[in-house]
Amino acid sequence: MPGSLFSTYSTGENRITSSILAVLERLAIDRIDAILGALLEEDFETVRFQNQSAKDGRGVPDATIAASFRILVETKVVRRAVHAEQLQRHLERLKRAGEVDRVMLLLTPDREEPVEVRALRTGELGGARLIWASFAQLDQAIDSVLDEAHRAISEREAFLLRELQKTLAEENLLLTQRDVLIIPARRAWPMYQRWAAYVCQPNRSFQDIQYVGFYTDGEIKPAVARIMSSEESVIFDPENAAYGAELRKLIDETVREGVRTAGAAYKVLLLSKLNDPETIHLAAPVTNDLASDSGRTTAFVQNQRYVSLVRLKAARRTSDLVASE
Repeated sequence: MPGSLFSTYSTGENRITSSILAVLERLAIDRIDAILGALLEEDFETVRFQNQSAKDGRGVPDATIAASFRILVETKVVRRAVHAEQLQRHLERLKRAGEVDRVMLLLTPDREEPVEVRALRTGELGGARLIWASFAQLDQAIDSVLDEAHRAISEREAFLLRELQKTLAEENLLLTQRDVLIIPARRAWPMYQRWAAYVCQPNRSFQDIQYVGFYTDGEIKPAVARIMSSEESVIFDPENAAYGAELRKLIDETVREGVRTAGAAYKVLLLSKLNDPETIHLAAPVTNDLASDSGRTTAFVQNQRYVSLVRLKAARRTSDLVASE
């Protein structure tokens, strides 16, 4: 990795783990807390400072400085490379630890939580916690730290964090960077709400995506649907019984109501329903605030646009997404 601060480290997982630790140990405590908190998806304190603590017995000491946790970190630099047996060994080590808060943090480039993690979570972890996060989430956590002006981050810290992001990108670990297709949805949004589908011209080419988002009414709607299946060219013939029940229902009803043309071919994405657990619900719609040089509002998407799911979850305005491109 020419030009990287971490170019002398060993290859593979050791290089990435060492790079992360090399940066974290040089950051101020509140920066560490912010990054780890984002990965663990909770408020996190490496060290707790408290004045006049009197909870543990008689007498009131002037202050308490406490830290009682252990985080084991396991990294994978290849997708779908998680081994349940290895995680189980790490969890057994955590069970024997005496710290109050025990966490096994798994970092991988996968788009979704590995099934091995979900399976282990259903068992007895002995008070330990197993948490998965993607490198894309780490990248977003760093962006958040760099963007928050109130943290008064030093030039040295900013340089280290950006070098770490550079390392993650050069190692091709940010595979979730563009995993949501945003479509103009004046008609597509009502169709999705009713039929949980997106219909467009046959054989239309899309990038490797997992989700579809809907832009209409000057905002990205808060429902981000997962793609359940895709058909490149479907003849919308109500007499054709070759398709499954969901697709036949879509064909029958849209042709009968004049929404689609009988006998025409379309590409069909069957999507997770609005109330399906597979559908991701943003905290709020993402409002479009893009404008031309003349001040006139411009649409966020004209034909199609790809964004990161991680950044979409954090965005409040479309300019937040444009800034990250």
